[in-house]
Amino acid sequence: MRSQNGLRTLLIGLALFIGFSGVFALLVFQVDGFISTDDYYHARIAAEIIQQRRLAVDFQWLPQTILSPEQFVDHHLLFHLYVAPWSYWGGMNGAKLAAVSLASAVVTAVWFLLRQMRVSTAALWTLTLVAVSSPFVYRLLMVRAQGMALLVLLIALLVLFSGRHRWLIVIAFAFTWLYNGFVLMLGVAAAYTIAVWLSDHRLDLRPLLYAALGIGLGLVINPYFPRNIVFIIEHLGAKVDLENSVRVGNEWYPYTTAGLLENSGGALIALAIGLILPGITGRRRDRHENTLLLVALLTLYMTLESRRFIEYFPAFAALFGVVALARSAHELAPFLPTQFKSLTVPRFILPVVALLLIVGTVLNLRGTTNMIANAPDVAYLAGAAAWLEDNTAAGTMVFQTDWDDFTRLFFHNTHNHYLIGLDPTYLQIANTDLWNQWTAITQGKVSDPSEIIRTAFAANYVVSDTHHGAFEQKAEADPNMRLVYRDRYNLIWEIIPHPLTMMGAT
Repeated sequence: MRSQNGLRTLLIGLALFIGFSGVFALLVFQVDGFISTDDYYHARIAAEIIQQRRLAVDFQWLPQTILSPEQFVDHHLLFHLYVAPWSYWGGMNGAKLAAVSLASAVVTAVWFLLRQMRVSTAALWTLTLVAVSSPFVYRLLMVRAQGMALLVLLIALLVLFSGRHRWLIVIAFAFTWLYNGFVLMLGVAAAYTIAVWLSDHRLDLRPLLYAALGIGLGLVINPYFPRNIVFIIEHLGAKVDLENSVRVGNEWYPYTTAGLLENSGGALIALAIGLILPGITGRRRDRHENTLLLVALLTLYMTLESRRFIEYFPAFAALFGVVALARSAHELAPFLPTQFKSLTVPRFILPVVALLLIVGTVLNLRGTTNMIANAPDVAYLAGAAAWLEDNTAAGTMVFQTDWDDFTRLFFHNTHNHYLIGLDPTYLQIANTDLWNQWTAITQGKVSDPSEIIRTAFAANYVVSDTHHGAFEQKAEADPNMRLVYRDRYNLIWEIIPHPLTMMGAT
């Protein structure tokens, strides 16, 4: 009997994984390129692990930043190890399939967690995950570490709820290699400890201790130790005061209230349902439900601070709301209208819930489809990258007018080196003077910029998009800058050496 149940569980889980993989693949393959800018970097750096046959990649491409060869740290190492074979042998499509597999694994893990908590019709309730927030689904499908991070956190909850706390050492170790926001694992462990105290009136510190031990081991037993410690301090320190720091990607900034309601209204409703139901029914929450509540509140706070954490809050809000509703179903009978008194509550609720979940899923998948359809053209910077590879010597420095152009240039061309990328603060931290000069030049505030670009930045080529009008005017007026490439998206200028420089070289 037990083997039959195990086989049934395996088949249902496999069916969910395959079914959602098909849906997610249809979404990401509606466009030729990746759905986000950062995907290009993660796919390429993952492939480099196999290309170089090194766990710690020899990263040569941003030598003037804190990611210089001597300082580089891959703070998403475990994720890149997973994506490496997909990207190396499958290219762009392989990397997209890697993201699809992780997103489908997240859905399957949610189903398994609901099943472990004895939620009936768990497969149906799993739809809640994709019915509460379009941005959540959209970001889950990016080739980024957050999808795998969510999966590992779900596995941590499975371990906690099953009482196998020592496995947190291994899970926290993996999480530290996966994601530089590893402190979130401590947050989940703390939520469970608090939930046990609230529900059972006993203090169980083992989850916190095991998680802390795993994180410590992950930091020290690391191919980048001790540089990884320095990088964490520099990277996260630059994000502490966003009001007074360099303008970084939009994802680091908080949602407006209207934006959060629009993008994650379903998740907020799920959280509200979970909060209200015990008060209506008089039912006490157990430690599992309290853990989900605390993690949902923690990730809501994170999302209010920075929209990049939208990968977490909707998932835990949905889990909490589903568990609360499923466990309160029978207690809701006294609150039903008279005409429904003859129905059992689960029989009454199930069709209503199924309809709502299906409608919500369809609407959110449509919203995700629209977001993906607006992804920038895969041809952006592809032609410029190819020209640079064909017409410059290996290792030639390229000056970019946009810091976030690096990911696409790097994906298409590992032949050149680049001035700035991944995060603008990486250049600012390494050399504030260079950062200030770069900002002034790219904003068109410097006349005849070629001399500074050649001497201060050691660059002989400049790549820009067609929207930097002020810089383009300065470049056209500079007699030592020659336009050598142009397509509908990008331009490349070559810095012509000053005659005196050429005579000195002779």
